Amino acid sequence: MRANGGAKQWESPTGTGLVAPPITYEVDSKQYVSGAVGWGGVYGLAARHTEAQNPGTVYTFALGGKAPLPEVVKYRLGALLAGVKYSAADVPAGTGLYVANCVFCHGVPGVDRGGNIPNLAYLDKAYIENLDKFVFKGPAMARGMPDFTGKLTLDDVEKIKAFIQGTADAVRPK
Repeated sequence: MRANGGAKQWESPTGTGLVAPPITYEVDSKQYVSGAVGWGGVYGLAARHTEAQNPGTVYTFALGGKAPLPEVVKYRLGALLAGVKYSAADVPAGTGLYVANCVFCHGVPGVDRGGNIPNLAYLDKAYIENLDKFVFKGPAMARGMPDFTGKLTLDDVEKIKAFIQGTADAVRPK
């Protein structure tokens, strides 16, 4: 926007939301505009408001620059989870456990689309069948997944699996 009157001078699509005010600066007589984009923070991890997969970045534009924007990668949801064996009797208890421990990050299975953290009802069934290997000192800890050792039991994990597959089954189009 022009400082004296506010007329738009330029815009560029980024495929995601601007999360901080842009800045402008000059280096060697060339003007640049930089802005942080992406749905970051806690909210952006679990939810999304764009179809572009973007964990967050800083875009910098040179005034008069001609470089193409990076390609926007679209989110792809996998098929709705199917085939995980479970007891329907475990679903009610699994609901409470899931809501208390999982829903904030992973959303409602098969209902929410997920953000930078996946919705568990759209993962391959092998992930859910082996959920204990992720919940207890699992490989996702390096990316921020909490360790539920001492908080959940193997029986609790079975109930959570029942809730995930049971919910996927309930929302599956008939």
